[in-house]
Amino acid sequence: MASFDGPKFKMTDGSYVQTKTIDVVSSTDISPYLSLLREDSISNGNRAVIFDVCWDVGCPETETKTKTSEWSLSSVKLSTRNLCLFLRLPKPFHDNLKDLYRFFASKFVTFVGVQIEDDLDLLRENHSLVIRNAINVGKLAAKARGTLVLEFLGTRELAHRVLWSDLSRLDSIEAKWDEAGAEEHLEAAAIEGWLIVNVWDQLSE
Repeated sequence: MASFDGPKFKMTDGSYVQTKTIDVVSSTDISPYLSLLREDSISNGNRAVIFDVCWDVGCPETETKTKTSEWSLSSVKLSTRNLCLFLRLPKPFHDNLKDLYRFFASKFVTFVGVQIEDDLDLLRENHSLVIRNAINVGKLAAKARGTLVLEFLGTRELAHRVLWSDLSRLDSIEAKWDEAGAEEHLEAAAIEGWLIVNVWDQLSE
């Protein structure tokens, strides 16, 4: 049975985020983990999954995301209030992850991200991967709060402005990022996902 059996990290409200890291190969079945994420998003009432992606650039001359041909998806992070899944994809990325494609195409899940427009374009153009129901939470925050700058903030800054949360643990990890180990990097990913879940919840009230 699939389970999020990686490190468990305590958040500032006393709750825990359970993690799972998967090095994906052609035979990897990720569908049970995607189902657990979907179930957790539904049980929390908001049907939101926080997503973030990373890219490999195959050509040194490619400097911006507007030159798309050499950009290849290298990892995907998916978070709910209680779970964080980190998928390390094959290099180069092979378009054989049908379960991931179907998950992103679901009309029953809202995929929430920060500054996601370029990523959405790259996913569509380079991998024919369409996220059916995606929301830029920064843009939503800017509209809800009447503060345009919120649209252009990164995860940490947006969470600080909307939630006024204690970010000391995240700051501690980021301050020593190059020296931090894989578990601390995963903890930072879990914290960031949890923060955006809370931003989304507050804006959705």
